[in-house]
Amino acid sequence: RVIPYRGSWLDIEFDAKDIVYARIDRRRKIPVTSLMFALGLDGEEILSTFYKKILYKRTKEGWRVPFEANRFRGYSTVNDLIDADTGKVVLEAGKKLTVRAARQLQEKGLKALRMADEGIVG
Repeated sequence: RVIPYRGSWLDIEFDAKDIVYARIDRRRKIPVTSLMFALGLDGEEILSTFYKKILYKRTKEGWRVPFEANRFRGYSTVNDLIDADTGKVVLEAGKKLTVRAARQLQEKGLKALRMADEGIVG
């Protein structure tokens, strides 16, 4: 809650579905993105503020994806996870990548994974 000496109050709140809303002078709630657009931010700036960009590179064998243990923890594999540098399978399809296993892979020097076109969603 922002309460200025003079001017309108600004309340930021979450609803039951964890969607962020803003209220100006305790009036009707609006999505906080509408407030951000009104303040002059564009969609790209909003996304870069709240999300990290991940760079996918196209190679002859497939897509090269950087491996970060935090992002892949609890990940259930549909396809084999393949080391992009060596071409070796680091985790077979159908297995779950635990937090411990992801950390161990990163400590062993796994920098990037190779993914097929079907493995890229979004």
